[in-house]
Amino acid sequence: MNSPTSPMCLLSVINLLMLFLSGKANDVFLSFNHQEIGKHFADHLYKDLNYAGIRTFGDDGGIYTGQKSDIKRAIQESRISVVVFSKDYASSTKCLDQLVLIIDARKTTGLFVLPVFYNVNPSEVRKQKGLFEEAFAKHEKSFHKEMARVESWRAALKEAADLKGKEWKQDRYESKFIESIVKEIADKLNFSLPHAPPSSLPLSAALRPPSYFLGLLREWRRSVFQTPSLFLFFLSF
Repeated sequence: MNSPTSPMCLLSVINLLMLFLSGKANDVFLSFNHQEIGKHFADHLYKDLNYAGIRTFGDDGGIYTGQKSDIKRAIQESRISVVVFSKDYASSTKCLDQLVLIIDARKTTGLFVLPVFYNVNPSEVRKQKGLFEEAFAKHEKSFHKEMARVESWRAALKEAADLKGKEWKQDRYESKFIESIVKEIADKLNFSLPHAPPSSLPLSAALRPPSYFLGLLREWRRSVFQTPSLFLFFLSF
Protein backbone atom coordinates (compact mmCIF):
# COMPACT_ATOMS: atom_id res chain seq x y z
CA MET A 1 0.00 0.00 0.00
CA ASN A 2 1.31 3.44 -0.87
CA SER A 3 1.97 5.81 1.99
CA PRO A 4 0.30 9.26 1.92
CA THR A 5 3.57 10.77 0.78
CA SER A 6 4.52 8.10 -1.79
CA PRO A 7 5.24 9.24 -5.37
CA MET A 8 2.12 7.43 -6.65
CA CYS A 9 -0.15 9.18 -4.18
CA LEU A 10 1.43 12.54 -4.91
CA LEU A 11 0.99 11.94 -8.65
CA SER A 12 -2.71 11.14 -8.15
CA VAL A 13 -3.20 14.34 -6.18
CA ILE A 14 -1.42 16.36 -8.87
CA ASN A 15 -3.58 14.78 -11.58
CA LEU A 16 -6.76 15.62 -9.68
CA LEU A 17 -5.62 19.20 -9.13
CA MET A 18 -4.81 19.59 -12.82
CA LEU A 19 -8.27 18.38 -13.76
CA PHE A 20 -9.86 20.70 -11.22
CA LEU A 21 -7.92 23.72 -12.41
CA SER A 22 -8.67 22.99 -16.06
CA GLY A 23 -12.09 24.58 -15.58
CA LYS A 24 -13.84 21.95 -17.69
CA ALA A 25 -17.36 21.16 -16.51
CA ASN A 26 -17.60 17.73 -18.16
CA ASP A 27 -15.25 14.86 -18.76
CA VAL A 28 -17.08 13.39 -21.76
CA PHE A 29 -19.67 14.56 -24.26
CA LEU A 30 -21.39 11.50 -25.74
CA SER A 31 -22.85 11.79 -29.24
CA PHE A 32 -25.03 8.99 -30.63
CA ASN A 33 -28.30 8.28 -32.44
CA HIS A 34 -30.72 7.94 -29.55
CA GLN A 35 -33.47 6.33 -31.62
CA GLU A 36 -31.14 3.57 -32.79
CA ILE A 37 -28.89 2.66 -29.86
CA GLY A 38 -30.05 4.89 -27.00
CA LYS A 39 -31.77 2.08 -25.11
CA HIS A 40 -28.98 -0.49 -25.22
CA PHE A 41 -25.35 0.15 -26.23
CA ALA A 42 -25.24 3.91 -25.62
CA ASP A 43 -27.20 3.57 -22.38
CA HIS A 44 -24.78 0.93 -21.07
CA LEU A 45 -21.77 3.02 -22.09
CA TYR A 46 -23.24 6.13 -20.45
CA LYS A 47 -23.91 4.29 -17.18
CA ASP A 48 -20.48 2.63 -17.07
CA LEU A 49 -18.71 5.93 -17.69
CA ASN A 50 -20.60 7.63 -14.89
CA TYR A 51 -20.09 4.66 -12.56
CA ALA A 52 -16.37 5.09 -13.10
CA GLY A 53 -16.70 8.70 -11.95
CA ILE A 54 -16.34 10.05 -15.49
CA ARG A 55 -18.85 12.91 -15.77
CA THR A 56 -20.68 12.27 -19.02
CA PHE A 57 -23.31 14.23 -20.88
CA GLY A 58 -25.71 12.06 -22.85
CA ASP A 59 -29.47 11.98 -23.28
CA ASP A 60 -29.86 11.27 -19.55
CA GLY A 61 -28.02 14.51 -18.86
CA GLY A 62 -30.77 16.46 -20.57
CA ILE A 63 -28.31 18.46 -22.66
CA TYR A 64 -29.88 17.48 -25.99
CA THR A 65 -33.19 19.09 -25.09
CA GLY A 66 -31.48 22.48 -24.89
CA GLN A 67 -30.77 25.10 -27.51
CA LYS A 68 -27.91 24.75 -29.97
CA SER A 69 -25.91 27.28 -27.98
CA ASP A 70 -26.28 25.08 -24.87
CA ILE A 71 -25.04 22.04 -26.78
CA LYS A 72 -22.10 24.01 -28.16
CA ARG A 73 -21.17 25.17 -24.66
CA ALA A 74 -21.44 21.63 -23.29
CA ILE A 75 -19.09 20.38 -26.00
CA GLN A 76 -16.60 23.18 -25.42
CA GLU A 77 -16.67 22.53 -21.67
CA SER A 78 -15.83 18.86 -22.15
CA ARG A 79 -12.40 17.26 -22.22
CA ILE A 80 -13.32 14.33 -24.45
CA SER A 81 -16.08 13.59 -26.93
CA VAL A 82 -17.05 10.02 -27.71
CA VAL A 83 -18.87 9.80 -31.03
CA VAL A 84 -20.67 6.48 -31.53
CA PHE A 85 -21.06 5.91 -35.25
CA SER A 86 -23.86 3.41 -35.79
CA LYS A 87 -25.56 2.52 -39.07
CA ASP A 88 -28.20 5.25 -38.75
CA TYR A 89 -26.00 7.96 -37.20
CA ALA A 90 -26.03 10.03 -40.39
CA SER A 91 -29.83 9.87 -40.66
CA SER A 92 -30.02 12.20 -37.65
CA THR A 93 -29.39 15.85 -38.50
CA LYS A 94 -29.07 16.50 -34.78
CA CYS A 95 -26.14 14.07 -34.59
CA LEU A 96 -24.53 15.61 -37.66
CA ASP A 97 -24.86 19.13 -36.26
CA GLN A 98 -23.29 17.92 -33.01
CA LEU A 99 -20.43 16.33 -34.94
CA VAL A 100 -19.64 19.62 -36.71
CA LEU A 101 -19.47 21.36 -33.32
CA ILE A 102 -17.29 18.54 -31.94
CA ILE A 103 -14.80 18.74 -34.81
CA ASP A 104 -14.72 22.53 -34.47
CA ALA A 105 -14.00 22.23 -30.73
CA ARG A 106 -11.22 19.77 -31.51
CA LYS A 107 -9.50 22.54 -33.46
CA THR A 108 -10.30 25.47 -31.15
CA THR A 109 -10.30 24.07 -27.60
CA GLY A 110 -8.19 20.92 -27.98
CA LEU A 111 -11.15 18.58 -27.40
CA PHE A 112 -10.03 14.95 -27.66
CA VAL A 113 -12.33 13.03 -30.01
CA LEU A 114 -12.70 9.26 -29.77
CA PRO A 115 -14.75 7.74 -32.61
CA VAL A 116 -16.48 4.44 -31.83
CA PHE A 117 -17.61 2.40 -34.82
CA TYR A 118 -20.56 0.34 -33.64
CA ASN A 119 -21.38 -2.39 -36.19
CA VAL A 120 -20.23 -0.13 -38.99
CA ASN A 121 -16.98 -0.03 -40.95
CA PRO A 122 -14.88 3.16 -40.61
CA SER A 123 -14.66 3.37 -44.42
CA GLU A 124 -18.48 3.59 -44.61
CA VAL A 125 -18.31 6.67 -42.42
CA ARG A 126 -15.27 8.18 -44.12
CA LYS A 127 -16.57 7.70 -47.67
CA GLN A 128 -20.28 7.92 -46.77
CA LYS A 129 -21.17 4.55 -48.24
CA GLY A 130 -24.01 2.15 -47.47
CA LEU A 131 -26.67 3.62 -45.19
CA PHE A 132 -24.57 6.78 -44.86
CA GLU A 133 -24.84 7.31 -48.63
CA GLU A 134 -28.60 6.75 -48.47
CA ALA A 135 -28.94 9.23 -45.62
CA PHE A 136 -27.07 11.93 -47.53
CA ALA A 137 -29.17 11.37 -50.64
CA LYS A 138 -32.19 12.31 -48.51
CA HIS A 139 -30.38 15.22 -46.87
CA GLU A 140 -29.44 16.70 -50.23
CA LYS A 141 -33.10 16.72 -51.22
CA SER A 142 -34.34 18.09 -47.89
CA PHE A 143 -31.59 20.71 -47.58
CA HIS A 144 -31.03 21.60 -51.24
CA LYS A 145 -31.03 25.27 -50.22
CA GLU A 146 -28.49 24.62 -47.44
CA MET A 147 -25.84 22.65 -49.29
CA ALA A 148 -23.06 24.33 -47.30
CA ARG A 149 -24.53 22.73 -44.18
CA VAL A 150 -24.65 19.32 -45.90
CA GLU A 151 -21.04 19.67 -47.01
CA SER A 152 -20.00 20.57 -43.45
CA TRP A 153 -21.59 17.28 -42.31
CA ARG A 154 -19.65 15.35 -44.94
CA ALA A 155 -16.36 17.00 -43.98
CA ALA A 156 -16.94 16.36 -40.26
CA LEU A 157 -17.69 12.68 -40.89
CA LYS A 158 -14.52 12.26 -42.93
CA GLU A 159 -12.34 14.02 -40.38
CA ALA A 160 -13.78 12.05 -37.47
CA ALA A 161 -13.46 8.72 -39.30
CA ASP A 162 -9.79 9.46 -40.00
CA LEU A 163 -9.08 9.63 -36.25
CA LYS A 164 -7.89 6.63 -34.30
CA GLY A 165 -10.93 4.99 -32.78
CA LYS A 166 -12.43 1.75 -31.55
CA GLU A 167 -14.39 -0.69 -33.69
CA TRP A 168 -16.99 -3.20 -32.49
CA LYS A 169 -18.05 -6.22 -34.51
CA GLN A 170 -20.86 -8.66 -33.83
CA ASP A 171 -18.53 -11.47 -32.77
CA ARG A 172 -17.35 -9.43 -29.76
CA TYR A 173 -19.07 -9.11 -26.39
CA GLU A 174 -20.51 -5.62 -25.95
CA SER A 175 -19.66 -5.56 -22.24
CA LYS A 176 -15.96 -6.16 -22.94
CA PHE A 177 -15.96 -3.58 -25.69
CA ILE A 178 -17.57 -0.96 -23.42
CA GLU A 179 -15.07 -1.84 -20.71
CA SER A 180 -12.20 -1.13 -23.12
CA ILE A 181 -13.72 2.26 -24.03
CA VAL A 182 -14.11 3.26 -20.38
CA LYS A 183 -10.53 2.20 -19.65
CA GLU A 184 -9.13 4.20 -22.57
CA ILE A 185 -11.00 7.31 -21.47
CA ALA A 186 -9.99 6.83 -17.83
CA ASP A 187 -6.35 6.48 -18.89
CA LYS A 188 -6.65 9.66 -20.96
CA LEU A 189 -8.05 11.50 -17.93
CA ASN A 190 -5.62 9.87 -15.47
CA PHE A 191 -8.56 8.47 -13.52
CA SER A 192 -8.45 5.43 -11.24
CA LEU A 193 -11.22 2.96 -11.99
CA PRO A 194 -13.14 1.21 -9.19
CA HIS A 195 -12.49 -2.52 -8.89
CA ALA A 196 -15.96 -3.43 -7.66
CA PRO A 197 -18.58 -4.42 -10.29
CA PRO A 198 -21.40 -1.96 -11.09
CA SER A 199 -24.43 -2.22 -8.85
CA SER A 200 -27.86 -0.67 -8.71
CA LEU A 201 -27.12 0.21 -5.08
CA PRO A 202 -25.27 3.43 -4.21
CA LEU A 203 -21.53 2.99 -3.85
CA SER A 204 -20.11 3.40 -0.40
CA ALA A 205 -17.48 6.08 0.05
CA ALA A 206 -14.82 3.37 0.30
CA LEU A 207 -15.60 2.21 -3.25
CA ARG A 208 -15.88 5.62 -4.87
CA PRO A 209 -13.11 6.31 -7.39
CA PRO A 210 -11.12 9.53 -6.80
CA SER A 211 -12.79 11.05 -9.86
CA TYR A 212 -16.18 10.85 -8.14
CA PHE A 213 -14.98 13.19 -5.40
CA LEU A 214 -13.38 15.40 -8.06
CA GLY A 215 -16.85 15.75 -9.60
CA LEU A 216 -18.27 16.90 -6.27
CA LEU A 217 -15.40 19.35 -5.90
CA ARG A 218 -16.04 20.80 -9.34
CA GLU A 219 -19.74 21.15 -8.61
CA TRP A 220 -18.85 23.08 -5.45
CA ARG A 221 -16.45 25.30 -7.40
CA ARG A 222 -19.08 26.04 -10.04
CA SER A 223 -21.74 26.86 -7.46
CA VAL A 224 -19.38 29.26 -5.69
CA PHE A 225 -18.11 31.13 -8.74
CA GLN A 226 -21.45 31.22 -10.57
CA THR A 227 -23.34 32.59 -7.56
CA PRO A 228 -22.30 36.23 -6.99
CA SER A 229 -23.22 36.30 -3.29
CA LEU A 230 -21.18 33.19 -2.54
CA PHE A 231 -18.27 34.47 -4.62
CA LEU A 232 -18.23 37.80 -2.73
CA PHE A 233 -18.48 35.92 0.56
CA PHE A 234 -15.28 33.98 -0.15
CA LEU A 235 -13.52 37.12 -1.35
CA SER A 236 -14.21 38.77 1.98
CA PHE A 237 -11.81 36.41 3.79
